[in-house]
Amino acid sequence: MCASGLEKSNEKVVNTKVLEKQLQKLLAGSSHLQVHAQASLKLLMRKKLRSKIGSRFEAKLDKFDGKLEEKLENKENELESKLDYEDELENKLDVKATPASQWMRQISAPAAVQQMQEVKEVQPEEERPVMRREAKSALLHHSSTCPGYGRPTPGFWPSFVVELFQNVRREKPVEAASESGFRLMCGSFQMPHPQKASTGGEDSLFVCPNGSAAGVADGVGEWQWRFGLDPRAFADELMFGVKTAGEHTRSQAGLLAEARARLMLSEGYQATSSFGSATALVAALDPNGEGKLGVANLGDSGLRVLRWSESFVETPNAVHIAFRTLEQQHAFNCPFQLARLPEPKDYEALREKGMASLVRAVERSGRTSQDLPSHADAYTFEVQEGDVVVLGTDGFFDNLHDSEVCQLAQVAMEATFRNKEKSAAAQIDPTRLAQAYAEAARVRSEDTAARTPFGDLARQAGLQHMGGKMDDISVVVAVVVKAKP
Repeated sequence: MCASGLEKSNEKVVNTKVLEKQLQKLLAGSSHLQVHAQASLKLLMRKKLRSKIGSRFEAKLDKFDGKLEEKLENKENELESKLDYEDELENKLDVKATPASQWMRQISAPAAVQQMQEVKEVQPEEERPVMRREAKSALLHHSSTCPGYGRPTPGFWPSFVVELFQNVRREKPVEAASESGFRLMCGSFQMPHPQKASTGGEDSLFVCPNGSAAGVADGVGEWQWRFGLDPRAFADELMFGVKTAGEHTRSQAGLLAEARARLMLSEGYQATSSFGSATALVAALDPNGEGKLGVANLGDSGLRVLRWSESFVETPNAVHIAFRTLEQQHAFNCPFQLARLPEPKDYEALREKGMASLVRAVERSGRTSQDLPSHADAYTFEVQEGDVVVLGTDGFFDNLHDSEVCQLAQVAMEATFRNKEKSAAAQIDPTRLAQAYAEAARVRSEDTAARTPFGDLARQAGLQHMGGKMDDISVVVAVVVKAKP
């Protein structure tokens, strides 16, 4: 209020008081003005009361406005905090994950932030080959990683699982190989997640009919529920392309096993056209027949080479893992993965099909840190006749420890072999053994009290997870045999 306004207000209050005193004097007297004074005083008192009530109402209104302003300010601050949180999360995902896995995640956003805080920054591109070489070197110098436990403890495995491993003997003799050298006698089995049984799940696999290569892939399910695309399409195309490349390179002289596996993975990826993403593992024998198995692995699928001593019938715990691959993870439950993403030329057509959300996701993610076939870990393993090679997606290796893989193989081998010759490995039916392994993984995945590899990794990441992990389960079993020249 300005100075002149304040003076007028004070002057008005003073005049009112003076008028009230004059009216009270007239009312106390006995003149003819007494009636008029009484009426005027009533009017004055009524006016004062009205003014007093008005000022109180204005004070209450001011108080209400203040509280409303405070609430609005709190809401605004809360909204700003949420926006800051989303920006922080988006920045973390941009740094830690590949373009596909930034929005292809199977964990909640709060969990993602918590997990990302526990993980170091992804090393720049030029350092990745060094990391692969160190991991490979450490692995090759530690061949006997995990002995088996012998026969299962009664009640440890359901009886039907034990019976499956006790009945993996081949019914018919192995057909003679048309080519000399080593080859893989393969069998496979797939078991989709119960909720995906109608579609067959999202895993894919391949086996070369000539026994020179095999592989597995795990499609990312979020393509389906978030964008309405078939997540298995990309994985199937990838495995078909890898298989085709394997058939073309199986007799390519001078090609090393590791280089062959890498080449197959690269050509398989180039052959894809469906939008999607998947982890992938490829195992291929060298074309020169030298007993070397090359492996290219990108993601969290796995491979184990099982081996046993010549006197395994008399020696308990004879089965051990001679070689194994390592998982590639950007963070817990966020594996490396190959992805086929829409190009700018595809955006308009996708928007017309009602897939604008996919376009926005790709535009936000960028392409600077996308995982490629060249980022796969590569291995060369010296295999022997009678080795059993087990390939599986994460649905298998997330539920079975290496010791359990050995333990169950011990049951199969003791029940199958009747002599100590390594050539007796041909008596195993790889398809039956693959099915038995898949059933064992399924039993573990449904056990809510079991201690599993997935639960161990979750605890290392600062999370709590007890029991198995329900997922698609794909297993390829390959027995290494050698045909005489």
